Amino acid sequence: MKKKILAAIAMGLAVSGAALLLTAEYGIDASAAPPAKKTAGATAQLPAGSSATEVYEKLTKEVEALSKQAMQATAPAEQMKYFSDIEGKFTAFRAKYPNTPEAHDAAFQLGAMNFGLQKFDQAVTLLKEFLSKSKTAQRDQQAFAHYYLAECYRWQSKYDLAETEYKLIMANYSDVNKELTTQVKGNLSMLSTERKLAVGAEPVDFNVKSIDGKTLSPAAFKGKVLLIDFWATWCGPCVAEMPNVKQVYDKYHPKGFEIVGISLDQSRDRRYLRRRNASFRKYDRRLHTARFQRQAFRQ
Repeated sequence: MKKKILAAIAMGLAVSGAALLLTAEYGIDASAAPPAKKTAGATAQLPAGSSATEVYEKLTKEVEALSKQAMQATAPAEQMKYFSDIEGKFTAFRAKYPNTPEAHDAAFQLGAMNFGLQKFDQAVTLLKEFLSKSKTAQRDQQAFAHYYLAECYRWQSKYDLAETEYKLIMANYSDVNKELTTQVKGNLSMLSTERKLAVGAEPVDFNVKSIDGKTLSPAAFKGKVLLIDFWATWCGPCVAEMPNVKQVYDKYHPKGFEIVGISLDQSRDRRYLRRRNASFRKYDRRLHTARFQRQAFRQ
């Protein structure tokens, strides 16, 4: 079973990487992308077998092969196709052999994949299903299922639920996997900061220097609507969005709307900004942010 867990983790990481690459390179939201085209009424072909156990054993070998192909693929879209095939196989198995131990394991595998695909609601449903039907002997999988649940909640800004899952792992599964325990400890320590950066939270004050050497704090915009835009010239979606950011600024600035653009570039070259005629305030700071890119707030 441990091999299956490791395969699920690898798939989760690989599919997450593919989803992030699609977003970064092409501005595609993997969670909103349409499913791969299939012929009318077509379902994934399952391997032959006289029992659910036999079929699932063959199926997991097929899935492992597809997972390796996905991780070896260089194009994000190609990777996503392999994972779509894997999802189809697990879904077909669950439909044909419901309420079997193998179907419950498939729920775990699909939960890990859906987390990687940033389909958090689906992942939560599948992982909860697995945990509700798993047995005491499946502690390894249970630990990772709780971890994926916590991560889903974390990405959805449901920090109390995420904290509950993390603490449950520390209390009941800290002996399962040393690396997992270390990761959980780190994620727990970051929750307080992420809560401060959540949508609707009181904005975190900070000081930055503009490319002209001036110092500014968000507090200077008290009483106005302020958009803080973390961007970089190497970020495809950021560059693609720049004309829209400028258009919104030009339209609403007379009504009190302000934008502070903070570049994550290493260079202070201003030629890009001059070409774009970006008239809002630009600042340069080497910030390290996890998921936080934009936060709009009214003070």
